[in-house]
Amino acid sequence: MATGAFFAAFNYKLYVELGTSASSIPTSEAGMTRVLSLDNAGIQATSDSTAVLDYDSEFGFQANLITGQSYTIPCSMNLDVTDAGYQTLKQAALEATSGTLVTWYRETPVTDASGDAPEYHAGLAQVGSFSEDIVAGNIAKVSFDLIGYGAYDWSAQAPGS
Repeated sequence: MATGAFFAAFNYKLYVELGTSASSIPTSEAGMTRVLSLDNAGIQATSDSTAVLDYDSEFGFQANLITGQSYTIPCSMNLDVTDAGYQTLKQAALEATSGTLVTWYRETPVTDASGDAPEYHAGLAQVGSFSEDIVAGNIAKVSFDLIGYGAYDWSAQAPGS
């Protein structure tokens, strides 16, 4: 079974909307466009740090101070030029140099019978490395990265209301 089948079976959902650096990070998918046919949307976060000497104690001690955070969400999907999510992402990629970003919201499904509200991640990102892979005999694919600076929002799976 292909990776996409597992992703779809678990019902992860990614929503996007055009934005700018002044856009707010979404707290729900309301008003956003769902990206269909995804087979990858994992989050890879990184932190930069520097060693500092802290003089709060008599002898001082060395600690690492976080100086920057960023994340990348490498995504791929089956190409469907009529999909509104694809169109939003392509527009954001083409207009990246003019400051166009996307707000994004990724919902992780609840996989037990708890009735809990799902976990979600959300942020504001550039669309980079947008490419279309069209090879005879294969399924046409689109790959892109959502590139965010700073931390993204996260809400753990919680009891439903």
